[in-house]
Amino acid sequence: MAAVVYLALILSFSAVSAVTNITPDEPPLLSLKAPNTGWSSPVTQVCNWTGVLCNRHERVAALNLSNMGLLGTITSDIGNLSFLVSLDLSNNSFSGGIPKEMAHLRRIKDINLNFNDFSGRLPVVGFS
Repeated sequence: MAAVVYLALILSFSAVSAVTNITPDEPPLLSLKAPNTGWSSPVTQVCNWTGVLCNRHERVAALNLSNMGLLGTITSDIGNLSFLVSLDLSNNSFSGGIPKEMAHLRRIKDINLNFNDFSGRLPVVGFS
């Protein structure tokens, strides 16, 4: 019985550790990755994903997913990449509107959304 309780404690501690390792940048990246089997990044820390460049604080600073054959829409979660300086989603098959939450990207300097199927207007970003 004590061994079962001990094993349960170890498993619950592991689950808590796994949850606390999620960075604030992981959910927005997962929302981009979900419909795209072509973006084959390991399930490890987001700074090791293909096309992701992190700053010294391990926050996503650049996202270059150009020419990867990706599709779907860009969700509002993209606005949560608060340290993003460069975004390149060019030459893919993204569609739909560009989320107004991109205006939350206050550090953004470079955006390339060319050669996709976006509709609507680009929100004013990074220049407040």
